[in-house]
Amino acid sequence: MEELVRPPSERRRSTWPLIVALVVLAVALAFTGGYTVRTATSKPPPPTPTPAPDEPGSDVANILLPSTVFIKAGDALGSGVIYDAKGLILTAAHVVGTNKNVNVRLSDGTSLKGTVLGRDTQRDAAVVRITSKGLKAARVVDESKLHIGELVVALGSPFGLQNTVSVGVLSGIGRTIETPGGAVDGLQTDASINPGNSGGPLADREGRVIGINVAVEGSNIGLAVPIDVAMQAASYLAQGKAPPRVAFLGVVGSGAPDSNPGALVVDVKAGSPAADAGLMKGDRITQFNGHPITDFPELAQEIRKLVPGDTVTIRYVRGTTTKDVKVKLGDFG
Repeated sequence: MEELVRPPSERRRSTWPLIVALVVLAVALAFTGGYTVRTATSKPPPPTPTPAPDEPGSDVANILLPSTVFIKAGDALGSGVIYDAKGLILTAAHVVGTNKNVNVRLSDGTSLKGTVLGRDTQRDAAVVRITSKGLKAARVVDESKLHIGELVVALGSPFGLQNTVSVGVLSGIGRTIETPGGAVDGLQTDASINPGNSGGPLADREGRVIGINVAVEGSNIGLAVPIDVAMQAASYLAQGKAPPRVAFLGVVGSGAPDSNPGALVVDVKAGSPAADAGLMKGDRITQFNGHPITDFPELAQEIRKLVPGDTVTIRYVRGTTTKDVKVKLGDFG
């Protein structure tokens, strides 16, 4: 059977009713709000902002990274934190080594020359000065306001990777840190700390510096010098003076396990001033030189205000007995 094919002119005429119908439908939709007619030059409305989730690590990074710097001292790589907007940087003594000048790179990539004003090998602290406008100084908080288990953030340049942030918790207080010039008590964290983090800040969830990262032990034990210890050194170093040695009592402690205030002694170092004075494991120290002690961080802070050779009066509770004893503080070195 022969196939019937329409002439081309008839095929074109047969599409007109469909075209007309589509045009009528488009006009109707435009006037009834079925869709929005937009010219080629009109812009789509901006997207609705999505509230950022509660991310303490991100918040701390926004606050503190502008104050965190990368330091290159010879072949050594490390970090530092601007603590004075006039150009003073706090870092670790082992980062700057014996160098008198170092290279400093700000978080925005600006490279500057830094002058080492001084270093304290016992506290593992050093101060570097740079000259630049618009520097942002970090905030600091003393150790007496810290709590075991609270969130902390470590910032710095591990392996030279600048603007690196890691999050963890404050794992311990009153840990002994062996330093190039002796020893000092410190903070422990499980936040990731690696070579190059040294000298960088350890911060609380509000972006305040609580310590200066200086060491790592094992796979997940980071150690930091408490910020009040580092700042004590900085107050001398910035003036070109040598800081005093660190006072030493010789107890390891924690908060009291009950509701009673005081620093619970969990260990006494043999041959220490505390051992010579008769302090024992299980004693609860409630006063230090007449100052009430609520927990171990407060005791550690009071000791750090003094120097080796100072004599103090310690009140402690053993069982049901309260005693006062005089102790001559030693040298942590």
